[in-house]
Amino acid sequence: MKQYLTYKKALVMKTILFSFAFSFCICSFAQKNKNLVPNPSFEIHKGKATGDIKLAIPWTGEGTVDFYPKTEKKDTSKYKGPHSGKCYAGLRFQSSYKEYMFTALTEPLQKERTYRFKMYVRLLGASTVIIKQLGVYLSDEAFKVGMSFKEEGIIDSTYKKGISGVGWIAIQGEYIAHGGEKYIIIGNFTTNMKKDFVAINKWGIFEFKEAYYYIDDVSLIKVPIPSDTDPTLKKIVKKDTYSIPDSFATGQIVEIKDLQFEKGTAKFLKTSYKILDEAVRVVNNHPFMEIQINGHVSNEGDESKNKKLSKERAKAVHDYLLSHGIISPMTYKGFGSALPIAPNDTDQNKAKNDRIEIMVIKE
Repeated sequence: MKQYLTYKKALVMKTILFSFAFSFCICSFAQKNKNLVPNPSFEIHKGKATGDIKLAIPWTGEGTVDFYPKTEKKDTSKYKGPHSGKCYAGLRFQSSYKEYMFTALTEPLQKERTYRFKMYVRLLGASTVIIKQLGVYLSDEAFKVGMSFKEEGIIDSTYKKGISGVGWIAIQGEYIAHGGEKYIIIGNFTTNMKKDFVAINKWGIFEFKEAYYYIDDVSLIKVPIPSDTDPTLKKIVKKDTYSIPDSFATGQIVEIKDLQFEKGTAKFLKTSYKILDEAVRVVNNHPFMEIQINGHVSNEGDESKNKKLSKERAKAVHDYLLSHGIISPMTYKGFGSALPIAPNDTDQNKAKNDRIEIMVIKE
């Protein structure tokens, strides 16, 4: 009997230890992937009726930003309803009127740390126009009417043909913090709303121009260092110098190997054109794929210059693809030396960190 009780006690202790270890692992994973946006899908709210975004605590808005605790009547799309859960929000944009929604982050952003932003948007079918830009602004201060939006604080998706479609679309990107950003603001940050409109019906020149987008599942997550430890992204390492995979998946990052520039500039070396032409061929086979060109450099020199150079190199690749007939929606971004794939301790490793990547936003 005593032996049985000892065995039972040991079994209970093992169960407790396993539960503790499992809980610790779950908590550690959750901390690494902590969403800094409170109430990201608006599921915490006051009352049961449709109303102002202020009902979704702690969100607030400028203008009549809508909150929906359930699928609303005018939402008649094939993909009607929220992206997840039961609730979602809505923003409208007119020629001389646009709305913003905003909230404080759960903690300030850390200097020179990289954060990954993502949200889902969907166009209301009754909209008469669509817009080219929609995204977020990460700010040191709370929203106020007339505030200026600096380019370096904006993460958005710019589509020359406008943000359209009948289903939910992910708008996402990465951001290197200058430190102390405390607020997230969702909206359109162009200075001329009329120029950002794209007509849906070319014959509807006399229609009242309004674009209306539903918003759901907003997230801002700190990227682990180094970035290739992030399990949500898959690095593709190519064995063949000119080989870029013919198939892609959303979230995939593909390095364009051996793409070289003149030192300290965004000018391609002659050997790079064959690689660029291969990139054109592959991307051209995926006309509906949305991509972002990411530029990275080593840590030589001033970081502000590094970020500028990495952005210029990403733009050079973007412009080359565009000038060679690529119609896929494309953006570009420079990350400076913030995301190394090797220690910056030798010339060989620094060369590895000087790189261009294609990030698949949506396949």
